[in-house]
Amino acid sequence: MISAVAFVPGAPLIVPEVSGPAAVADVDPVRAAVLEVGRRLAARASTWIAIGVAPSDGSAIPRNGTFAGFGVDLTVSLDPGPAARPDADTMPTPMLIAAWLRGRVADGAAVEPVLVDPSTPATECAVIGEQLGRRSATSGETVGVLVVGDGSTGLTDRAPAGLLDGAAALQDRIDDALAAADLEALARLEEQTCAQMRIAGRAAWQVAAAAWTASGAASATSASLYRGAPFGVGYQVAWWER
Repeated sequence: MISAVAFVPGAPLIVPEVSGPAAVADVDPVRAAVLEVGRRLAARASTWIAIGVAPSDGSAIPRNGTFAGFGVDLTVSLDPGPAARPDADTMPTPMLIAAWLRGRVADGAAVEPVLVDPSTPATECAVIGEQLGRRSATSGETVGVLVVGDGSTGLTDRAPAGLLDGAAALQDRIDDALAAADLEALARLEEQTCAQMRIAGRAAWQVAAAAWTASGAASATSASLYRGAPFGVGYQVAWWER
């Protein structure tokens, strides 16, 4: 069964080797929150499902990855133990974050990666989540879910997408829903609106919400450990548990 869900941003800057010392003041609070929910997840489950959003051609997701594409020689793995050097830099960014967090707080954990295309409709996200939830409910294992996804990249003038009219209001709704485990509010997120507001994590959040329901968890005790936009991008670190 799914015993807990941790939500973290998909920002490589939370990795110390990537962010460097100059970003300490902006990154430290979100990084601390990410490590805390990771430790909570590790205490609840040694089997993790990591859900992220990225374009996919259906190829198998590599078990080992590197942050070389972000300028640092750091290898990470979805498997227990030390990371092996990958043959190529092909691990999607959300899974790099999941593998990094696993290595920091849950070295003995194994991670099953689930990648969802950003254009996946809400109805299909629900189907994917229901399948994950039902499988977890009948597996006999205690499963933890790690959801890696960013909010809007258009929350300030200096944001990657610039300041987008309406993005802040939608980001507030999403942050409130994640913090309160409001499954209905997450399910109602519209693909087109989220795409217009440059919200990357929508599909992953909807898959997770459906998986939580299908696993037999009608409600959740929830908390937000961090919400903010230090670089004009919406970051939320949240926690759900039975």
